[in-house]
Formats: sequence, C-alpha cells, structure tokens
Amino acid sequence: MAQKFDLPKTETELRNTLDKIYETSKTAYENNERPSFTDLIELMSARTTIVTAIHKIKSNKGSETPGVDGKTMQKDYLEKPFEWVIKDIQSAFKYFKPQKIRRKYIDKPGKTEKRPLGIPTIRDRIVQECIKNILEPILEAQFYKYSFGFRPMRDTQMALEHVKQCVHNTGYHWIVEGDISKCFDKINHGILTKRLYHIGIKDTRLLQIIKAMLKAGIAGECEINEDGTPQGGVLSPLLANAFLDIFDEWVSTQWDDKTTRHDYSRHNDKIKWLRKRSNLIPAYLVRYADDFVIITDSREHAEWWKQHIRKFLAERMKLTLSEEKTLITDVRKQYIHFLGYEYKVVKGKAKKGYISRTIPDRKRLKRKVLLLNDEIKAFPKDWSRERVIQAINLINSKIRGVINYYSNCTWVNIAMKKYSRILQLTAARRLKSYKRKQRRKRGGSKEKRGFKWVPANQVQNLVNIHQGYTTKIPAIKYRDIWIGVTSLTFCKWEITLMKTQEETPYTESGRQLYFNRTKKKRRNARLDNMLNEKTSELIAAGLTHKNYNFEYYMNRAYALNRDKLKCRICGKWLYHGTVYSHRINPNLPIDKVNKVANLASMDCDCYNIVNNLKKSTDHLEAKVRRKVQEFRDKLVNSNKIKTHAKTNV
Repeated sequence: MAQKFDLPKTETELRNTLDKIYETSKTAYENNERPSFTDLIELMSARTTIVTAIHKIKSNKGSETPGVDGKTMQKDYLEKPFEWVIKDIQSAFKYFKPQKIRRKYIDKPGKTEKRPLGIPTIRDRIVQECIKNILEPILEAQFYKYSFGFRPMRDTQMALEHVKQCVHNTGYHWIVEGDISKCFDKINHGILTKRLYHIGIKDTRLLQIIKAMLKAGIAGECEINEDGTPQGGVLSPLLANAFLDIFDEWVSTQWDDKTTRHDYSRHNDKIKWLRKRSNLIPAYLVRYADDFVIITDSREHAEWWKQHIRKFLAERMKLTLSEEKTLITDVRKQYIHFLGYEYKVVKGKAKKGYISRTIPDRKRLKRKVLLLNDEIKAFPKDWSRERVIQAINLINSKIRGVINYYSNCTWVNIAMKKYSRILQLTAARRLKSYKRKQRRKRGGSKEKRGFKWVPANQVQNLVNIHQGYTTKIPAIKYRDIWIGVTSLTFCKWEITLMKTQEETPYTESGRQLYFNRTKKKRRNARLDNMLNEKTSELIAAGLTHKNYNFEYYMNRAYALNRDKLKCRICGKWLYHGTVYSHRINPNLPIDKVNKVANLASMDCDCYNIVNNLKKSTDHLEAKVRRKVQEFRDKLVNSNKIKTHAKTNV
C-alpha cells in the first residue's frame, strides 16, 4: 500500500517525517517486502525541505562555484526575496528541465588521466538536494549493511575493520580485490530507474525528473548524456549506491544473506550449516563505492567468484570488471590495497593463528607527504610573521588530517616515521629564513630570536597533541611564544569500532549512538516555528527592506538556536511572544549583513531599547545595562564608519 505523509511546516517536523519514512521502509524490508511511496514530489517541494536543502548546499565549499548559467548561491538565491526563491524551486519540480552540466577535469593522484567532474547549476543542485533529503531514508533502510561508501555515519575505517573481522572470524585468507572500470560513467539509466521503482519509489513524476537529470547534456561535449551519473552532482552518490545495490544483493544472497528453509535464531548457526551441508561457495562482500573485496576460502573459489562477477556485471548491469586492477590475493603472503590502506595477516598468538597488520598505502602516503613538502617550500620569504604562523597552522591541520585518516593502521607509527624527517627538515630550512635580527641583552650577550628546534611540549600550538611529546620540532617565535610545525610521528594506533547497524541519522536511538561514538555536537533543528509570523508574512509579500531577504529568513532561526532560545540582552526565554533578530552591524554589505554571526536574538523590550539610543537604561540591572551599551556602541561605530565612507566618496 502506498504511503503518504503530511507536509512538514518546520525543520523539526521534517526530521520526524524522515524518521517515519525510514521506519516504514525498514519494516517492509525486514518482512521480505518492498515499501511503496507515492506523492514524494509534494514532500520534496515543501517550503521547509527547500530551506533545509539550501542551507546544506550553502555550507559546502563549492556553493559559490557556478554552473553553465554563471549563477551563484549568494547573489542569485540568498539575496533574493524569500517567496521568489521558494516559488522558483517549486516551479522547477512542476516543469523540470535541467540545464547542461559544466565539465571540469581534476588530477587523479598518481595517475596521468584526469577525473571528470560535473557541475550542475545552483538551481539544479537545490532540486537534487531536495530529492536526496527525501530519498535517502527510503534507500538507507534497504541498502546492504556492509556497503560503506557515500553513506551517512560510515567511513573507510569501518570498511577496513570489517574486512579484518571477516578474515579473523572465518579463517578465510583469499581475497578478490575488485575494481569496476569507469563505474560512474557507465551506469545504465534504464536499469537504475527500474531499480528505484523496485526499491519502492512509485512516484513516476519523480522517476521522470531523475531520468531527466541523468540525461542532462554536458556543455561543449554532448546534448544528451546516454549513460552514467555525473561525478560532482549532489544526487549522484546516492543513485550510484542504489544502482550498485543490485550487485550487493546478488553476492550477499548467495552466502551471507542466503535464504534457508529453516529460520535460524543465530546467524552463525546458519553459516555453520551452509559450510557443512551445502555446496555453496562462501563469499563475504565489503564494498565502498565502486571498490569492493570478496573474502573466500580458496584460490579456486576466488577465481570462480571473479569469473561470475565479470559475467554478472556485463549481462545484468552493463558494467565492465577491470581485469588489470581486479586481483586475487592470499593475505598470508601479500598485502591487499583497499581504500588507501594495505592489509595482510602474519603469524601470531590468535585464535586462528594469524593477527592483522595494516599500514598506510605507501605510495599514496608518499604522494601526500611530497605535496605537503611542496606547500612548505612555497612559503614566500617576504611574508610577515603573522602570515607565516597562519600558514604553519594550515600545514599542521593537513598533517593531522593525514594522521587521523591512517590512525586505524597498526603500523601507522612505523610508516609515518619514514617520511616525517622530510617535512621537518624542509620546514626548518624555510623557517630559518624568517629569523629576526639579534638584539643585545643586558650584560653584553646576544639573544637569538626567530627560529630554533623546540621540544614539542614547549610550543604553544596544538597543545593537546604536543604536550605528550618531547621530540624537538622546528618552531618560529612570535612575541613570547613558540609556534611549531608538528611531526607525522605524533601518532598512535587507535582501535576502530565495528559499524553498529542501528547507528543511523533516521532514528533517535541511532543519532544518540553516533553521538556516543564520535562525541560530535548534535545539530539541532532550526527553530523556525518560534519566529514571528507577521515578519514572515512581510518577507513573503516583499514589503520590507531589501535586507529582509531569503538569507535573513533562514539564518535568524539558526541564530536563535545558537542563542539557546534566550535573549542576548536579558537572558529571558523566548518561548513566547515575538522574537526579534537584531543586526549587530546593519551597515554591512548585503552579502554579509544577514550572516548568523551578525544576528542577535532579542525580546521586544530589549530590541527597542538597543535601537533607541536616547531611551534611558537606568531602570535595568547593571549586567543588562552593560550588554545594552555594548550593542549600542557597535551600532554607533558602524554608523560612524558608514558616514566616514560617504564623506570620502
């Protein structure tokens, strides 16, 4: 039976709707059925869905990268009237005609060929984000549990950990390292839309929109794109996973998820029975996007799987298995290369006689280090000390990024030690060029200032990392403190937890599990239901100043979240009555005046007293009076700057 849901009026209602969609899809799938969803376009084109989609896109680095029409998020959407933006996106759903995709080619690490990226227009990106927000919970509930790529609350470290656990628990050491040739460029549109319909997307209007998106031409190359999903599109990763789910289902149902006549209460009991009583060939699949491994018990069975996978991909999915990159490996003798890691097993004291050994992919790690090395060499000699420190902090964040990615490797320290000295010596040579002149101290001796090798626990940056190490690192002096370039060796192996399947963004318990694991701050829904309806009506009617644009309407809700539903002046709860969003500096340019940092939530009385500079504050408490004066001073200063600018003109 087709499922229908009420249109969400707030972001909280939207989250609840997505949770219900996920639950409906999950329940059907667990009962060996498929759900049936219609009227999805109405959900996708709801005002709240559009606002949420725009916020997600504008927070991405590429939000200001234009498509073929040259339009950007800030100028062409955020600075437009609220009602105009909503109607523009809603009309796109009614009469959808995607514009061509702008093609851009980027380098592939360690390869001469380039990776093609497709850049849709901002309007098409917003539509794709709206579709993704509603489709994802439907598909997430049904995707293969050991597919890790481009899915929420999953990563490469979890994928590698599951490979290790499979080998350890089964005692199987033969692995097929699979690679699908140009997978994303060869996805068949007809097979994909049929798969979406099979999974439960029964809204034919939506399927037509998705098909039109996939067939959007590429500027300067083709009018119609016959195959593939453009890499770089918002919706592409989700659609690719939906397509490759055909492969996941085929492999997993032949062994790990095999249906048996007897309903076993424990999964391990079923596997024991399959091993003893059946002639089935064992296989455990772990997939990350178009990279996958299959773990089995012998070379013969690995060869069998390789041949049958090649045939299945060609006949059922019209894809090609790369013969050159698809390898069969005995991990007792050689490393496999998977997601930037190398993995094998060595003899040791363990249940099966072998223990896991993982190290960063040595070629990939070397490329990353050499790129960082070139960045350090590129520091100009005429930089001010402040610019140098800024550059050091940026390099340190990249070094820590490399360490964090490989922290799950048991041999991470050994691999990093090999390349650490390269970066340290390069940093030392570069920082020496920023030495300050020597100055004479009392008593006649000279004090050297500028650069030296300093024990890590004595520098004043990355204190939480450096405090545990006494190794000397190259550092530069700024006033009375030392700022150092961190070392790759400041790392240690960290155990990666196995993926908990109950961890998902679409249940309250799943979100709590994610928070417990990562300790990341939970993102609250925008408190848009708390805002003044009269102001919203004025914005919608376009009857206010140009500053009351779409960005203001969206960001005032996030400012209220940041202020924890309290007035910034008196601390009063803003549950009831009118919520006012005060612009701290109302004279900023249109692209900055409505940023969250420039908005302060206030109640009516505090808003009026801040903006009426002549109004007495004697009746207020000292703390409140001080805050009022702070906001007033900022208003006065901003007006002085504006007046001064006009005078100069």
